[in-house]
Amino acid sequence: MPFWSDPNVTPKLSFRWYASFGLGLNSIATYSLRSFQKPSFEIAASEYIWLNDVEYRPGILSWNPIEIAITDVEEYSENNTRKLYNILREAGYQNTNIRLPKSAIEKKKASMALGGDIRLTQINSDRKAIEEWKLVNPFIISVNFGQANYSAEEIMTISLNLRYDYAVHEI
Repeated sequence: MPFWSDPNVTPKLSFRWYASFGLGLNSIATYSLRSFQKPSFEIAASEYIWLNDVEYRPGILSWNPIEIAITDVEEYSENNTRKLYNILREAGYQNTNIRLPKSAIEKKKASMALGGDIRLTQINSDRKAIEEWKLVNPFIISVNFGQANYSAEEIMTISLNLRYDYAVHEI
């Protein structure tokens, strides 16, 4: 029997969720997040040959990067371009400068700049949490700050890709 024929069962809706990340002045607000891809994984298949037979066995599990779309805002205190650049600097990035000692982007600093573990919470119509994903040790692997375009009147969107060690499903 399909779920829509049972009045007590409601499907999860993709627009009922919230998440936030970053710390202090560099916190990315939930209302500016347009989309947040849920975690996904792949399991490698190993091939084992024995005489004339081939068998396949599951191998190592690898969590895939996630993509987040963020709306950018003109207001200085809410400017997500500025916030993401500050997160990058807190992770250890610095412009080339002969007067400063070189530093590198470090995983621990990069994860802490995002506020540590990131949580995506799926909610129901009563705003009650029904599912939560925790991304452990996340760090930024790419950012696209959008495209300026005279031929369109669109909201500026930032694409952010995160890598993480693993995800935990809760609730």
